[in-house]
Amino acid sequence: MRSFSCALILTTIAGTAWAQPEAAPQSSREPYRLVRTLQLLQDQVAQGSIEAHGAQVTMLARIGDEFLAVDQEPWQDRRNAQAAVIFLLSGGHPQVVRTLLDRKYIDAGDKLIVGALAYIEGREREAAEFLRDFDPRTLPATLGGQIAIVQSALAVRQDVKAALARLDDARLLMPGTLVEEAALRREVFVAGQSDDFEKFEALAIGYMRRFPNSIYAGNFRQRLALALTRFGFAQDDRYFPRLSAMLDHLDADSRRTLYLLIARTAVLRGKPTMAQLAADQAAALASPRSREHERARLYRAAARVVTERFEASLSDLREIDRNLLSPRDVELLDAAVVLAGHLRKSTPHANEANPPPAPPGIDVRSATEALERARTKLGELDALFEKQVQ
Repeated sequence: MRSFSCALILTTIAGTAWAQPEAAPQSSREPYRLVRTLQLLQDQVAQGSIEAHGAQVTMLARIGDEFLAVDQEPWQDRRNAQAAVIFLLSGGHPQVVRTLLDRKYIDAGDKLIVGALAYIEGREREAAEFLRDFDPRTLPATLGGQIAIVQSALAVRQDVKAALARLDDARLLMPGTLVEEAALRREVFVAGQSDDFEKFEALAIGYMRRFPNSIYAGNFRQRLALALTRFGFAQDDRYFPRLSAMLDHLDADSRRTLYLLIARTAVLRGKPTMAQLAADQAAALASPRSREHERARLYRAAARVVTERFEASLSDLREIDRNLLSPRDVELLDAAVVLAGHLRKSTPHANEANPPPAPPGIDVRSATEALERARTKLGELDALFEKQVQ
């Protein structure tokens, strides 16, 4: 069933069963059947289907309408009540489930339903209370995988080990699906937060092998770059060869992009060794004098500014073609030049007769403020990273 093509699923969405629900057989409108079709669509998202990704919102809205059009009797079927939970945790509007509760079509004492609703509405303490006693492995797989992800999110602040175990459950219950993709993507960073490099490495490789085309793979790579300059093991240069081997599972373009992200983030984090190593890798994967090559030169030189080789760094920075850089990297370039100049003037052995002037067109104050803005933005990304992992 998971092998259905996106075209077939999209045809189902656009077909007469949706356009004219009153003409469709009642059995085809059973909530659990509708949710099954939704999950098939979302599984295509994990494989990289842009059409499926775009169709999710429409399909969720139509399923919500269908749920509200179903009579009370079908909701007494346990499969349909569980479908309401899956719908909710798959992005469905919580008001649909609230309406079903108000109509007494579904049981307000059902801990799965009210727990899922509490989680979606941000009432985490209530959600944890309602859902804590459920073992995902004893539920139908399509439901258990979703509940396991929620339980992990609710546990991660207090018990990282339990959170990882639940994400393992989600992956094992629904292999090859968007649920596995989401669980694996999340688990990579939970493992990293606990500085478990072995697990982080294995999971990251697993994600890159299993879901290289996922709609969310780009987001994964950005967060991976942030993680690789944030976690404790990233400060140990001995790990870099293993990090490089891990990234070898990506294609050359993706590796270059990721190394550039790592290098820039490391510069802003004040991790010069990591920045230089990543910049060297990016430069090796870029064509000479290309935009990517100039970015790699910038990050390497900017990282070397704070080392004893700031004289050479200043020379390298002045040779970079500003026209090939984005506005934010031009700001970083200017800030690095200003910093190199300040360090040179403050060094006891510097030639005070020849202080390094700021290159033409560089406003010292603006360059310094730009660097602070970049660091502030990185702090905001850190906060977002924490929220996404939890």
